[in-house]
Amino acid sequence: MSARQHHLSFAKKVIPAETFRAPDRMFEELTGPKREAFLFFLWTESGKGMVEALPHVGLAPGGREMAKLDVVGHVKSGAVEVVVISMPPALNANEAMFLALVRKAGEPSVFFYERCADLGTGTVHVKEAVLAETRPDGSRSNYGFHEGLDLPAFKAQLEKILEVSLAGLEGSLEPVTAAAFMATGTGRSGVGRSTIRRPPEKKGPKHGGLLELLLLVRFGLPLVMFALAYTVPALGFRLWQVVGPLYTLLSLVIGVALLVFLYRVYAANRLGTPFGPGMAVAGWLVPGLNFFMPPLVVRGAHKAVVGTGAGLLVLVWWLGWLLQMTNEIVRGMKAQLTRVDGGAWHVSFPTGGGFSLPDPLGDIYIHLSSGIGGLAVTLAAYAILWHLVRSIRAKL
Repeated sequence: MSARQHHLSFAKKVIPAETFRAPDRMFEELTGPKREAFLFFLWTESGKGMVEALPHVGLAPGGREMAKLDVVGHVKSGAVEVVVISMPPALNANEAMFLALVRKAGEPSVFFYERCADLGTGTVHVKEAVLAETRPDGSRSNYGFHEGLDLPAFKAQLEKILEVSLAGLEGSLEPVTAAAFMATGTGRSGVGRSTIRRPPEKKGPKHGGLLELLLLVRFGLPLVMFALAYTVPALGFRLWQVVGPLYTLLSLVIGVALLVFLYRVYAANRLGTPFGPGMAVAGWLVPGLNFFMPPLVVRGAHKAVVGTGAGLLVLVWWLGWLLQMTNEIVRGMKAQLTRVDGGAWHVSFPTGGGFSLPDPLGDIYIHLSSGIGGLAVTLAAYAILWHLVRSIRAKL
């Protein structure tokens, strides 16, 4: 697993799991004189099995101050109790900057103040964050986007939701001293021995096998047909009568299988994905959204499971996918492309009507819809998607 997964595992898995398993112990340890040692112990435990563990301190995203793993403070007001934890630098979307362990009328929950993606640029947002809450039953609430990446911004939003004041949070705990640390003895804390039940990495079902196979067939067939066209043209021409319609059928089945696969990936990784499972599917179907949402959905699935967004690869795939879908539609409508005396290419349909493609758009489309250009588009659309799906399935 990548180093950034250490950050996600600690905030999204270890802290919630331990809080819901033993809330009394968590609140006691994180407000006592051994809180720093206990918190660092949890951080170390969550980094086990990683290729490279992250340091617990570093420069904040702005580069002007430090961000470190620390217990910021503890507030108890009536039936509400809050412990706030600051995190090491959060660099990517879905990585938490602050956590809040909350008990309200005895019921525990964990709040995350996390980085989010800027849909306009496709990068992590430099000003806004998302506030979310998870509960013992696995449910999650999102409280929207908020400006500000610092502790005051987090406190302001948390105060509104919990309806308590967090004033004085930073100075609410007694300083950690060697005398106080030693006075507590070694029986209660458990620091130094692995009493923490670190949640194992969940291995979900290897769904998507059919999709992977269909994608392999979909980009493999054109390679075979391309080879036949240059070696046994007559056979290639006869086979095309069957293979041509098969391309379109395969593409339709792949589209459905892809939506099912992405829905399942998003449903199994709710805390690590930029959208909910429903939105991951709706982004493909809603007009307007389906022009820019699909690559974000695929990127989000890859990042949540594999640990990297594969941004450039996803972009090349999406451009190839759009061109391939255009080719499928034109072929399905049996459109004819003609050109008279070196003029503009004209697209006409058997049912009537048509339009012209201005230069050089017509020449570009001709090159990308047939021959080597058409083969390259097919490979970009289906071979790259096959690689992305295979990479995700390998980590499930």
